[in-house]
Amino acid sequence: MIWTVWEKVRGACLTRYVFGLILTVALLAGCASRYPLDIPEEQWEAMTPQEQLEARQEQAKLDRAAEERRAAEARAREAEAKKWLKDLEASREDARYGERLQCVLSPAQAYIGRSWREIEPLALDVVKGMVLKLDLKEADDGVFRYSTEAYAGFDGQTLSICPEEDYVQKNDPKCARVLATFEQYRKGVETTIKASDFLRGKIVCDLVPGEGMPKRLILEK
Repeated sequence: MIWTVWEKVRGACLTRYVFGLILTVALLAGCASRYPLDIPEEQWEAMTPQEQLEARQEQAKLDRAAEERRAAEARAREAEAKKWLKDLEASREDARYGERLQCVLSPAQAYIGRSWREIEPLALDVVKGMVLKLDLKEADDGVFRYSTEAYAGFDGQTLSICPEEDYVQKNDPKCARVLATFEQYRKGVETTIKASDFLRGKIVCDLVPGEGMPKRLILEK
């Protein structure tokens, strides 16, 4: 019964949200100028056909320039993302034993939308000195799913998962952390993490085999 009521309430809230979004777009569209270059209607009506044509041509030129700028910015973002991934992969390949950590966070909950929500299992592959961006997604099959971003960093002993990128290097209390020695990470760490109004759950972490790994450990692996 409670679940049915909740589903109705959530559906009603989602409907109101969509309606409000459509209304906002409609109002913004209504506020937009009907004429090129944001020319007022009275001035437009007083212009000659030639002046109106020139205004349309100038607006078209501005629109093309804006579109080219957006395309250039999108290409720059894509190139930056590719470079970041390339650098990350290179760091993972070059990481010495003890500098690269793989973890699985599950089961876990994230504080999203003013409530603790179950999230999908999360895999981390983080290299010492780098900050990794994460997506915490609600484990729900519904149409509308909550999600939020998080950031992870590893300094050789401490794994930090934080709500903001800047918090990773600041030892901020809002971050969830795993603290362990090299030997503990080598054997595998299984523990729980918790950060108020952010993240809580069970996490398992292991060092990734790499250069500098003792031969005895390689044989054991």
